[in-house]
Amino acid sequence: MIENKVILSAPIQGWTDHVWRVAHAQVFGGIDAYYAPFMRVEHGAIRKRDLRDIQPENNPGIHVVPQVLACRASDMALMLQAVADMGYDEVDINLGCPHPPVARKGYGAGMLARHESLVQLTEVLKQWPSLKVSLKLRLGWDDASQWRNVLPMIASCPIERVVVHYRLGVQQYQGEAMLEHIEATLDAIPVPIVLNGDLDSQQSISKLLAQHPRAAGVMLGRALVADPALLCPERATPTHYREFHDRLYEQYRQELTGGDHQILNKMQTLWERMLPNADRRARKAIRKASSLVRYEQAVAQVFGQD
Repeated sequence: MIENKVILSAPIQGWTDHVWRVAHAQVFGGIDAYYAPFMRVEHGAIRKRDLRDIQPENNPGIHVVPQVLACRASDMALMLQAVADMGYDEVDINLGCPHPPVARKGYGAGMLARHESLVQLTEVLKQWPSLKVSLKLRLGWDDASQWRNVLPMIASCPIERVVVHYRLGVQQYQGEAMLEHIEATLDAIPVPIVLNGDLDSQQSISKLLAQHPRAAGVMLGRALVADPALLCPERATPTHYREFHDRLYEQYRQELTGGDHQILNKMQTLWERMLPNADRRARKAIRKASSLVRYEQAVAQVFGQD
């Protein structure tokens, strides 16, 4: 769609797991790399579901970039070892998660205000010269200049790329992205920068890249979940959307072993963001479905197959 620019899929907890990634690549495509939702360490071990999500066999035929969330050097080292052991040669460091319970403990966007933690992680990254590293960050937690705190890390580690979401962590996803800071980041950060935030159409992507030609590309998050055909409007048809849905549904039915309620809950969560302009009554029926039979009936209404 856009020559010489990369198009990346953002890591969104609860939505862009391996099932979603594989189905999206098979039905729609257009993504150069899918960033996996972050891995993290709990009680001294990496969460099993995080490891399962990035297993190469669960991501056939697609370019996946594992992401790690840590504020302690020991946790970072544990996850980098796991990523390398799986055969990955690249990893992304999460400096952008705005979820308050995460950030207030010094993780994600909260780390941008903690110089000491950044120094510790920098020392760990130096021990992994074989891994290509990217950073995904916000402008800051509560100050739009805090992104500058990562400049020493970029200067001393083999950072390949920086993805900047042009909001503060305290904003969550509210208000407009502060795109007026783009040129400052392009001036100061000496590696390729990918732009993220408020990109919801091909027109908005093309316009932003035309305004900032030095940018390496864009990362798409909530807008791509809402409309998986965002990059290929010729496939924005009921047939393609239905195929995408059915791939998700069938794979989750195979993988989720907690019974119909777990499957139903997963699919209803996806519909919180997916195809928001679909028939309002059908979406309401999906939300209120209490069984898979009723869910399937409501889905058929969305795609005009009732």
